[in-house]
Amino acid sequence: MNVQQLAQAIGALEAQDALPCKLTADEWKAIAPYLSVRFLRAGEPLMHEGDSDRELFILADGELEVRAQGHVLATIKPGSVVGEGTFFSGQPRSATVVPSQAGVAWGLKWDRFNALANKQPRLAVDLIKGLAAVLAIRMREAVLVGHFS
Repeated sequence: MNVQQLAQAIGALEAQDALPCKLTADEWKAIAPYLSVRFLRAGEPLMHEGDSDRELFILADGELEVRAQGHVLATIKPGSVVGEGTFFSGQPRSATVVPSQAGVAWGLKWDRFNALANKQPRLAVDLIKGLAAVLAIRMREAVLVGHFS
C-alpha cells in the first residue's frame, strides 16, 4: 500500500464527513514519512474506548465499525478519518474501532504532526484544516441526533 492509494481513497470518498484535503500526489508523498502504516485484521481493534493515545487514522482500504457501549455507531469507509477527537483533545477515546474486514490505515501521531508542522508548515495547515472540517461536521451531526452532551 503506497501513499498514492491513500490519496485516491480520500479523493474517491463521497460522504458528508469526507476529508476535504485537496493535496497533490507529491504533497502526500511529502507527508508520508510522518505517517505509519497499520495493516488491519478483521475483529482486531484499532483503538479502544478509554485509551488516550493521540493518534488518528485515515482508512485507505477495508471497513471499520465505530462501537460504543455495545452499539455500532458508524461505519468508516476508505478515505475517511477516525480518532480525530482524541488526536486534538488528548481526552480518552469515546469509542472502540474495529475492522469489519481486513484493510490498511495510515496513522498520524501528535508528535509526528508537530514534526510535520515544523518541516512542512503549509502542508500541516492544509491537513489540519481538513481534519478540523471533519471534526466540525461530526460534532454538528452528533448534536443533531442527540449524541452530544
